[in-house]
Amino acid sequence: MTETLSPQFFLTLGFSFALGMGMGYALKVAIKLTLLLGGILLIGLFTLQYAGLIQVDWTGMETHYTGAMDWLQAYSAGLKAFMLTHLAHTASFFAGVLLGFRL
Repeated sequence: MTETLSPQFFLTLGFSFALGMGMGYALKVAIKLTLLLGGILLIGLFTLQYAGLIQVDWTGMETHYTGAMDWLQAYSAGLKAFMLTHLAHTASFFAGVLLGFRL
């Protein structure tokens, strides 16, 4: 059983690729900015704690981090199922994301 692909299918793949490329570039910038600001924040916390001006509850921070990772792990199962049902669009999107990271 041969199935012909409509032009709309290829337009959709092109849209997925373009969307992925934009998302990849935006993620690259966002990750760099987040790491920079997070590093500055941690250096500030370490400095203030070393000077004795504040007391940081690192175990509380670890608890929140663990909770966020648990939520992310539960969410990723649904995302994986969605991506597998739309495999062609997902592949095109991630090709665009990889190219966006390289820009």
